[in-house]
Amino acid sequence: MRRRNFEVYSLSAIDLFASAMGAFIIITIILMPDYQKEVRSQGDLDFLEALAGKTQALLKETEQGKEDILEALRAAQTRQEDLQAAHEVVSSELETLEAEQQARNDQPPPPPPSPVVTPDKEGSNQVTFRFLGLKTDKKRIMFLVDMNSYLSGHEALVRRTVIRAMDSLQTGYEFSILGFQQLDSGPRYFRWPKDAGLAAMTDSSRSEAIDFLKSLSRKFKGSSSLLGAFDQAFASPAEAIILISDGLPNPAYNNGLSPGRLVRSITVANSRQQEIHAVTVGDYFKYRGTVEFMEALARTNAGGFMALAE
Repeated sequence: MRRRNFEVYSLSAIDLFASAMGAFIIITIILMPDYQKEVRSQGDLDFLEALAGKTQALLKETEQGKEDILEALRAAQTRQEDLQAAHEVVSSELETLEAEQQARNDQPPPPPPSPVVTPDKEGSNQVTFRFLGLKTDKKRIMFLVDMNSYLSGHEALVRRTVIRAMDSLQTGYEFSILGFQQLDSGPRYFRWPKDAGLAAMTDSSRSEAIDFLKSLSRKFKGSSSLLGAFDQAFASPAEAIILISDGLPNPAYNNGLSPGRLVRSITVANSRQQEIHAVTVGDYFKYRGTVEFMEALARTNAGGFMALAE
């Protein structure tokens, strides 16, 4: 009796399966690049989104950093301006101190001549007023009195100097007094007469002027601006100005000008060509710059120079 063998799969089925598998493999191979491309594209998009987020954050940080840098720059510029202003003030102070230090080793100028009150002839001009060697034929005179703190120790000498000059004036003269000083709050002026005009020389006006000078006692303080003082003096009707000062102008209160440039500036401003006479009071023999400045100021403005000590 013959046995029959029953097979689960026939050759035809196996061939069908093999063909299907081959087709699947072929299709997979064909579609694989597109799949990989899609996967890579999705990954690129994710990467780009992450990169964009980081870039935006960096931009925000950069903008904030830019603002911080600009703010720091503005603060630095402000600080530089403050330091520059402080440097100019300190430089002016040092310039004055160096001039004083250098002058201490110099010999003092010759002593002033004795007072003379008699009229004299000088060329073709009648010299009608003579005070400690200062001569002028002008009859309208202003006494410009420096009232800075350095002169506080020489108040009596300043007062005596002005009074002696007034005693040399005769009937027919007109005169005024202008005290000046520079405080932190600004310039300050003391006027006699108060209307900024001139007073006729009489016994009564002389007495009033002396009382005014006495009222200035203990008011000497601060520094002094000669530029501001001469602006006031040039606006007055005086024909001759007698400056009574220690003769050490501080550049910090005179537009930063050195003594030589200050003389030129005052001379240029003297458009009416008023005479300027200079009287140095105090310890003038200690400072060479005092004498040089006051002499130059008087010489370039048709005036005379005199130095007085206690």
